Amino acid sequence: MVMNNAQGTQNYLYLYDLPKQEATSTRLASVLQQKTGIVLQRMPQIRRDLNRPFYSAIMTIPEEEKFNLACKEMRYFELSDGKPSRALPFDNDLLGSNPQKIVDHNIFVRRIPKEMSPQQLEEHFSRYGDIKSLKISLNSDHQSRGYGFVCFQDSTSAGKALEAEGNADSIQVIRYQPRDKRDFRKIYNNIYAKNFPDNFSEEDVKALFSKHGRIESMKYMRNDKGPYAFICFNSEDKNDREYGPRCAQEAVEKLNGESIVNGETLPDNKKLYVKEALKRTDREAERLRETIKYKSSKKRCNLYVKGFPESMTEDELRGLFSRYGEIESLKMHPPGEGTKKLYAFVCFKKPDEASSAKEGLTINDKTLTINHYEIKEIRELHNEAAKDKHDFQVFRQ
Repeated sequence: MVMNNAQGTQNYLYLYDLPKQEATSTRLASVLQQKTGIVLQRMPQIRRDLNRPFYSAIMTIPEEEKFNLACKEMRYFELSDGKPSRALPFDNDLLGSNPQKIVDHNIFVRRIPKEMSPQQLEEHFSRYGDIKSLKISLNSDHQSRGYGFVCFQDSTSAGKALEAEGNADSIQVIRYQPRDKRDFRKIYNNIYAKNFPDNFSEEDVKALFSKHGRIESMKYMRNDKGPYAFICFNSEDKNDREYGPRCAQEAVEKLNGESIVNGETLPDNKKLYVKEALKRTDREAERLRETIKYKSSKKRCNLYVKGFPESMTEDELRGLFSRYGEIESLKMHPPGEGTKKLYAFVCFKKPDEASSAKEGLTINDKTLTINHYEIKEIRELHNEAAKDKHDFQVFRQ
């Protein structure tokens, strides 16, 4: 494995796949010191993104010798048992804006044994040449998804790996095709479907989905909301590795969101739900992303209000704000943890109406305190970052 820190850049070490609960600056500095003896002088920059399952971070290590040691010893590491993370030196070639530059250095790897670690996978492929970077895709609870990517230092090494392992029965290797990052999520052949008409039988479901490919297996069930199913597509030819994902993707694209199924309109404005079959942890992560997306879309419409008389009712407050536009929702909250006064959330239909209401609204010559609502999860991230900064300062003392 060859270090390749771009000339003219600072010694940046990029850390990926960091578990959110354990990823603090103090913990990162401690692991670096344990593995290398290096005392980190600058606080790591942790990227906290609610829409991603893991955090990432950047460490700056100015001294060249220490930096190279950190690159070697921190290439694969754990902040907690069983949760693999990885680190790479800054490399302009690996940026998402430069995919064509090293496209022929890359291979896509499938059927990676779930128990195989990144180190073991690198040992497996390093026989073909030096590896620039390697990633096993992880789900939100840090378990391997069974596929990953290997980027070699040169195209010759990638070619050797493809030639030697292209037709293997165990780990499968195919040529890397650069696509939109979202396309990589489509590498699945199992889908989950619900919102069928109540009279839809197992045979009806099979007939609907078999139009999109060969169904290898299907599990049909019912609950109090009606029938639902898990469908797995696969080819009879075990060497056709693209068939199953292609069929599953087509079924999702053609059927998800449809309101008419077999000529029958779904009741109660329902729409057919057809998506990748996710594990529980992935479903929870997706649900959180959708919740945050919805809250973000309402952020400029939603106001946090306090300073109004405690004798005021919700109807009176609604009347006060409705002069500025149509109110979608209004909720008054009694004093509770973190606040000693009554407060309310007022959500308008349109952002400009909320902005108008925000400017100088008064009751009995007293100006109300009105701010745009800050998403709870974002507020928690700000608090987490502030605590992280304080803890690192204490750690350095």
